[in-house]
Amino acid sequence: MATPRIRARSVVVLTTYLVLVEFIPSGWVLPSFGDVGTPANIFALVALIWYAASWLAGRVRPAPGTGAVRVAMWVFGASILLAYLALASSDRQAAALEIQAADRGLIGFAAWIGVVVIASAGIRDLADLQLLLRRAVVYGSFVGALGIVEFFTSSNLLARVHIPGLRASSLVSSLMTRGAYIRPSSNTSQPLELAAVLALLLPFALQQALDPAREGWARRWVPVICIGGAMPLTVSRTSIIGLAVVLMLLIPTWPSHRRWPALGVIVCGIGLLKLAVPGLVSTTFGLFASFLGNSDDSTQARTADYAGVAQYIEQRPWFGRGYGTFIPSLYRYTDNMYLLAIVEIGVVGVLAILGLYLTGWRCARLGRRLTDDPVRRELGQCFAAAMAASLILSATFDSLGFPMFAGLLFLLIGLSGAYLGIMRREAAERRDALFAEAATIRMERVPAIDGAGGGA
Repeated sequence: MATPRIRARSVVVLTTYLVLVEFIPSGWVLPSFGDVGTPANIFALVALIWYAASWLAGRVRPAPGTGAVRVAMWVFGASILLAYLALASSDRQAAALEIQAADRGLIGFAAWIGVVVIASAGIRDLADLQLLLRRAVVYGSFVGALGIVEFFTSSNLLARVHIPGLRASSLVSSLMTRGAYIRPSSNTSQPLELAAVLALLLPFALQQALDPAREGWARRWVPVICIGGAMPLTVSRTSIIGLAVVLMLLIPTWPSHRRWPALGVIVCGIGLLKLAVPGLVSTTFGLFASFLGNSDDSTQARTADYAGVAQYIEQRPWFGRGYGTFIPSLYRYTDNMYLLAIVEIGVVGVLAILGLYLTGWRCARLGRRLTDDPVRRELGQCFAAAMAASLILSATFDSLGFPMFAGLLFLLIGLSGAYLGIMRREAAERRDALFAEAATIRMERVPAIDGAGGGA
């Protein structure tokens, strides 16, 4: 059982992690750690040591009913370790860069496990969970707003910003264009990561805006405008797919008096976008037409990826070549997390990644079924929408290789476990209260019956 101080510190630790993930550009790293050396990852490693020390000292125990996400993480970790051992014991002469990349892969996983453990085991109160999600959305609205400003000013606002001790990693790209439009990246590594990050946050922004307990139009809807409004400006299929997945999973669960206005807002939003940025809507939807016709460079490159990596998959299909070792400068880009994973950690690793997403989904859906409260049920559906978006969008880019997306994803996986644990405890408390009430009623009736018998 966690002491109140440990529980409060868990909120502080995760809030600090959110600040580092969402405010510091995701491609800026400590030079000696390579691409995994983001300030957020280094902080997560320190936080894991703190939590492990607290656990060994007996000051904290994982919250009951939250173990599923930690088990899924350990399974994922086992697949990474098996791939690492396969690399170490193979007769293949791996380049020094690959060996270093495999070592960095272990460091990155340790950071992720720290986030999942602290989020799932340390957050035990619904108010703390909602507070963290609110902060994630508010900080994410800054990410979205920065992207909107970049799009309309056609400038990279962070190009002249520098934080002492950090340098740009290999993930950082220059300002991209598609057609006549600048593709903003905000403080993510590139537009695809920006689109995916915003897709993770949009369900929670909508839930908070529609929460009747939240007051103030600006506090409710400005984050939705910043997050949802920035997504189509990335001019990518990823943004539209993410938006569609989120809305398809949320809107059908809303009451009818909310569904029809929401559909009207979507139609009006598309119309306003056509007026504000002429040609953007047709350009974006043209991406899907070219994808189906295999007629654009991006689609052709993605198609070629399958043939390009087939030989590496055939060499080590089950455990892969080593996590993080398929370096683009040595081999090629894959633009598909599952394709990259089957090369690096094999079929076993791909199944482990799918298990992570599905475990987060299962926690959300199970927790949702345990309550009749509309706010709590909508919160569970938001976790399900975020997990579904992650699962699908991972087929459109190398998702776990991008620090901000991966950082938020593993935080949400941990919080989905915390959500299920909270819903289970609340359900148990309601059940105990009903049993206690029934026992009280029985006790009140017994004297009355005894008294009636004695009088007879």
